[in-house]
Amino acid sequence: MSRLRLSPNSANNNMVNDIYVSLKQDILWLRLKPQTMLTETYLADIYKTSKTPIREALSMLVRDELVSVFPRKGYMVTDVSLNDMRDMHQYRYILENANLVHAVKYATKEQLEHLDELAEKDRFYAEEEPHFSNEVMSNNAFHFYLAEMTGNRILLKQLTDTLEKLQRVMVFVAEKNYMFRGCEEHHQLVRHIANKELEKAQIVLHHHISEVLEHITNVRSLSKLF
Repeated sequence: MSRLRLSPNSANNNMVNDIYVSLKQDILWLRLKPQTMLTETYLADIYKTSKTPIREALSMLVRDELVSVFPRKGYMVTDVSLNDMRDMHQYRYILENANLVHAVKYATKEQLEHLDELAEKDRFYAEEEPHFSNEVMSNNAFHFYLAEMTGNRILLKQLTDTLEKLQRVMVFVAEKNYMFRGCEEHHQLVRHIANKELEKAQIVLHHHISEVLEHITNVRSLSKLF
C-alpha cells in the first residue's frame, strides 16, 4: 500500500494554520500585548519561514480583529476600547441568556450533573492550582457546555468567538477572590436551572458577566492596563 503524501498546498496550509494558532494564543494570553507592532520580516525570522505563510496567517488574524494592518509599516496587535468591552459583554449576556432559557426548559439530569462537575472543577483550580490559564479554560468549559446543551452550533461558535475576544480582558481581573466567586456562581446557576428558577438564574448570570466590566470601567483602553 502506498503511503499518503501531503501536497505542497496541504503542507503550506498546515504551516499557515500553525503560525496562526501560535500568534493567536500569544495575543490572547497577552504574550503579545495590545499595540505591539509586528512585521512580516520579523515573524518570518522567528518562525524560520518565508513571508508568504506569515502574511496569510496575519490576514486571518486581521479577520479575527486581533491585528490591524498599517500599510508600509506592518501590523499592530489591536487594542480593546471600553466601548468594545461593553458591547462584547452585552452580546455575551444575550448569547448566554439564550443558553440559560434552553437549559431551564430542557436540561436533563445527566447534563446538570456534568455542569455541576465542571463547576467543581472550577473550584479546584481556584483553590488548589491558582494558575490563570487553567482557571480560564475551566471557566470557559462550563459556559461552552451550557451552549452545547442547546444543540445550536452557530450559537456555540458565536459564544466561543466572544469569549476568545474577552480573554485578554479577563487577565486584568484574574485575582483569586474574583475567580472563586465565579466558581460559586456556577454552582448557583446549576441549582437554579435544576429548580427551574429562570429569573434567579438570570440575576446570577448577569452579575457573573457584568463583574468583569465593573473592574475596568475606569480604564479607557486595554493597553492602559499594562
